[in-house]
Amino acid sequence: MLSLLEAVRSNTRAVQERLQYLLEDRPRVAYAGGHGWRNLGDDALFEAAEQVLEGVRVASFRYPRHEERLAWLGLSGRRYFQQFVLGGGTFINPYGLVTVRAALQQGLPAWTLGTGVGSAGFNMSRRPDLTEWRALLRDFRAVGVRGPHSKAQLDELGVSHAEVIGDLALVLARAEPMRPVEPRRFAVNLVLPPPQEREGYPYERLEGLERAIQHLVGRGWEPVFVAMHEHDLASLQRLKAAVGRAEDPTLSPSTSEEYMDLVGPCTLTLVTRLHAAVLSCCAGTPTLSLGYREKCLDFMASLGLEAWHVDLARPEEDIFERALALAEQADGLRATVLARAQERRRGIREYVRGLLSSS
Repeated sequence: MLSLLEAVRSNTRAVQERLQYLLEDRPRVAYAGGHGWRNLGDDALFEAAEQVLEGVRVASFRYPRHEERLAWLGLSGRRYFQQFVLGGGTFINPYGLVTVRAALQQGLPAWTLGTGVGSAGFNMSRRPDLTEWRALLRDFRAVGVRGPHSKAQLDELGVSHAEVIGDLALVLARAEPMRPVEPRRFAVNLVLPPPQEREGYPYERLEGLERAIQHLVGRGWEPVFVAMHEHDLASLQRLKAAVGRAEDPTLSPSTSEEYMDLVGPCTLTLVTRLHAAVLSCCAGTPTLSLGYREKCLDFMASLGLEAWHVDLARPEEDIFERALALAEQADGLRATVLARAQERRRGIREYVRGLLSSS
């Protein structure tokens, strides 16, 4: 009964919101993404979409049956939206199929905005079946993806019009990097798979991360432990205990600005979450990406930063040595990292302007 009541309340809120948007004198775009579940990375992507889609009302498009009901009221579909945008994060996989089919069935002109291709995370196999996307993406006006690995997967699928534009959150790149503070700081983010999915997870790979943290602390650097989602808290607590920092706080920024304010003064970041790496680059702070899925390398390669990615599935790649190398080179990388993020930001803006102007 409670779930039914919650559904009614959700529908009521959606109707009220869509009616309010009708009063605004601007076009409306349906946006599909993972925002709204207290995951800082997905929420940052929605924030970036609202920024880059200037002059457009961006409305969440999430549940197909919900959108069908709203369409009967003239609050979804072609009577309401001008276009459909598939955002991020990694949605070109089985997870995103139902939403995209619903948008196309409503006849909405569609395009992607820095979307990732492949596995979204621990709850999905490393190589999900993408076969059904071949026909769907054929009807998209444009297919702008996160990085070269996303494009390569679509090339294999026979989707020939995909182009790399970069992760949507790069729209949030700052104008200038902050100067690193003294004593030196470094930020750490970690997420482990849930207990039911931990079989075969290479815990021993994290020994290199633990050694790197202890080494930097031994040099007088201060660690800053940062959670992007509540699921990170237990993982970070385990890590803090392992490195003798169990009493250190775990910080949980609620916005992209709060995150960048935390990592901006840091010399570097050591991170697992994809958008911990993305937002670090947006702040101009060099990052070592501990890749638990190919999407992490996809992003780092989009900025030409593959050297600062470690694949957790490849034991020959040494986290400890790579972290120490980054610590030595980080100061000289700050301007380069931010400049590459800003270049992608400009490209994303041009991509969006072209699509909006031709609609």
